[in-house]
Amino acid sequence: MQNKFQTFSYHSHTNFSDGKCSITEMVCRAKELGFSELGISDHLIVHKNMRQSPSCVVNAYMQKEPHIYCSDFDAILERFQRHCDEMRQVAKAENFKLYTGFEVDFFTYDGWLEELQDFLQKLDYDYVISGNHFLFDESGENLINLTDLKELYTDRAIYRDYLNRHFKAMAQAVESGMFKFLAHIDYARRLGDDICGPTDFWAEKIALLDTLAANNVPMEISTKGLRRVNDYFPSDNILAEAAKRNICFVVSDDAHHTSELGLNFTDAEKTLQKHGIKNRLKF
Repeated sequence: MQNKFQTFSYHSHTNFSDGKCSITEMVCRAKELGFSELGISDHLIVHKNMRQSPSCVVNAYMQKEPHIYCSDFDAILERFQRHCDEMRQVAKAENFKLYTGFEVDFFTYDGWLEELQDFLQKLDYDYVISGNHFLFDESGENLINLTDLKELYTDRAIYRDYLNRHFKAMAQAVESGMFKFLAHIDYARRLGDDICGPTDFWAEKIALLDTLAANNVPMEISTKGLRRVNDYFPSDNILAEAAKRNICFVVSDDAHHTSELGLNFTDAEKTLQKHGIKNRLKF
């Protein structure tokens, strides 16, 4: 793209999940910004043992928002169908190109992927993106919210075990062929540089980049990282390696409020240009 900044976003959230604004509010703000289109990708996080997760004890947000953190696809189907219908209604009312998407946490226990595929077949949606926020054990059946890792455990060997699996799960998501792009590849930096800094888990990150390249799946540069770790997701060294592999990119804001739509897009463009990244995603 030759624009000074990208005039769309495909990674945003509304008050259907953990965003603060309505669909209409997000669309109206996108129009004010001169966006050509908008993708709303509210969370779709379903794991059969979600409510048994230790995070449901220590994480106050998960306690307050059980509808986001679900244990049964069937239980949420009607609600998601209504959301898809509302998305189409708002798009028509506002005469605006609006894509219905979901940000999916990818789990690996037997049967989960088939359940997800069956669930999505029943919805009028446009795309899904892969964005993992949870860690899980070798069986895939016991999980915790990534941001609760340090509160729940002190053993650094456990940190390494969970995070190693985290990057491998993202690679499995990429290999599934289901997702338009991979979100916040190094989201685990939220745990701090002492646990997952820019150069930590480097072999796992390189393997994940190789998987993205081999499967021709794009990834995002997310300006949300500036609000969380004072740096982009991903870090500069990952961007350099992605450039070598000619991985396709999209700029994301991961907006949870109208004030975050398009935030720092111009600077993100400059960062991509610095690395010579020209391969870009547009629906």
